[in-house]
Amino acid sequence: MRDLFKVAVPGVVVKVALMKQFAFIQLCDEVAVECAIQKLNGHLLHCHRVVVVEFSRPRPTHTVKTFVGNVSATCTSGELRVLFQEFGPVIECHIVKGPRLVKPYK
Repeated sequence: MRDLFKVAVPGVVVKVALMKQFAFIQLCDEVAVECAIQKLNGHLLHCHRVVVVEFSRPRPTHTVKTFVGNVSATCTSGELRVLFQEFGPVIECHIVKGPRLVKPYK
């Protein structure tokens, strides 16, 4: 994917993030994105038609990610969102479920 964009829009690929059946390509500026959309929309890559749809919607720039530990297994992200909205708008709220990390005592 990076090589395809490098050929179409030389020197401007900053980052490539591949997901299951889509990707985010970070280019250096809006002019490069417009150029990539014009050149690559509908291009065939591995027998699939590449669709370069739109600029991705950037996240607000003045945000801070906060870690909250010791969250109960029964707590929902909605409950955390309500709790933190008292202090300002909550952009994202995710509870990571998985094995607990426990530090061994020495």
